[in-house]
Amino acid sequence: MISEIEFEEKLDKTENLFGWLWELSVDGMRILDSSGRIMIINDAYSKIVEIPKEKLVGKLFSVVYAESERERILTTYRNDAQSNRIKTHFERENVLWNGNKRWFDFSNSFVEIPETGKVTLSIIKDITERKKSEIELIESEKKFRLLFNSINDAVFVIQLSSSKTYGDFVEVNDVALNQLGYSKEEFLKLSPSAIIQPKFIDEFNKAMEKLKTEKHVIYELVHKAKDRKLYTVEVNSHLFEYEGKPTVLSIARDITERKQSEEKLKKTSSVLRNLASHLQSIREEERSLIAREIHDDLGQTLTVLKINVSLLSNKLRKDQKQLKEKVDNTIKLIDDAVERVQRITAKLRPGILDELGIIPAIEWQAQEFQNLTGIKCMLSLPENEIKLDAEKSTAVFRIFQEALTNVLRHASASWISAALKISDDILVLEINDNGIGISSEKLKDPRSLGIIGMKERALILGGEVSIEGIQDKGTRVRIEIPMKDLNKD
Repeated sequence: MISEIEFEEKLDKTENLFGWLWELSVDGMRILDSSGRIMIINDAYSKIVEIPKEKLVGKLFSVVYAESERERILTTYRNDAQSNRIKTHFERENVLWNGNKRWFDFSNSFVEIPETGKVTLSIIKDITERKKSEIELIESEKKFRLLFNSINDAVFVIQLSSSKTYGDFVEVNDVALNQLGYSKEEFLKLSPSAIIQPKFIDEFNKAMEKLKTEKHVIYELVHKAKDRKLYTVEVNSHLFEYEGKPTVLSIARDITERKQSEEKLKKTSSVLRNLASHLQSIREEERSLIAREIHDDLGQTLTVLKINVSLLSNKLRKDQKQLKEKVDNTIKLIDDAVERVQRITAKLRPGILDELGIIPAIEWQAQEFQNLTGIKCMLSLPENEIKLDAEKSTAVFRIFQEALTNVLRHASASWISAALKISDDILVLEINDNGIGISSEKLKDPRSLGIIGMKERALILGGEVSIEGIQDKGTRVRIEIPMKDLNKD
């Protein structure tokens, strides 16, 4: 049992320790009597309310607040003290005596002090900065939520985890909910795979794998709504870290109408191309028919005419020299007419194309072009003939003709080279010149009907024509036609 002296020493030490803690505390501390008068405060409290200690002790605690708040705060305290109840912990915003606004955190408790009675001990923290941050965060979240739900596209946030293949939905906007027909509670319980049409799961898996390495992918899917309605969507996904976990933000744009329009356009384009192909076939048949009729009818007529005129020339007397010269000139005119007929029929439809094939036809056309223009033509052609059906051989030949025509009209070239080959079941014809080089504006010009015609001829056959120009270095034309159903010698 300790003596009275030892007890008093321990009591002194305890009082000294309390006093030390009271003054060194960073939190404001005060003791009020039941009427609300300040009995004692620490330096921290004085600093918080911006009033010296000596001006507060003995005063009503409400003096630290703005006049408009004093009566309400003091009345509330006195009622609580008289009814022996107190708010042990709460936060409150107040306006101080000097007009400054502050947020305080209050921790209150009743304490019985001998010879004094019940008093109220309050520990007060200035949490103004923290509350500002919280309010800013709340406002920021409100703005984010407003923006999140104002976007016209569906937005999903998925948090990935090792325990689940597709992770979990953690956020979704109103557009997505309205489009897919779920409440938010229902949606957040779904697996991401639940809103994807099954046959597009593999596409989704590929996109997720690509996302892990590239952090951003754009791909197309078909989403399935709660009522089984399907939506074609273009998904723009970003991978980032959120709260230490890999998170995917996806924006899904409904492109159902666009895809339907594209399909209609494809069908319309297909019909138009089939029509164009049919018209080209008819045109080539008409050319062939006209060429044959000119060659056979007019050619035979001219031949008979020449024979008759020659027979007539043989019956002339030697003294009919003047008449003889006129007859010889007539024979020469007939020969010139026969030659022109042959040139016209060749232009309409070169017989060599139908009789000997594409390689001799290209050789003949190149020679004719060189003879006519003086532009040197260099050819690199296969040794063996390539068997093409009439449609394909005509398309390749006409594209070659158009390319030569463009060189003559626009290139200012002194030579061209043409190479024909087969590579990986693709017929390739490449034509180069050393001219001025076609410009990108000319390539895009909708009035460049020759270029458009070349491309359309190839496209009808499942092929393509690519044209590239380099200023002052020339132009390259490359024609590619599939050979899948064709045989090579």
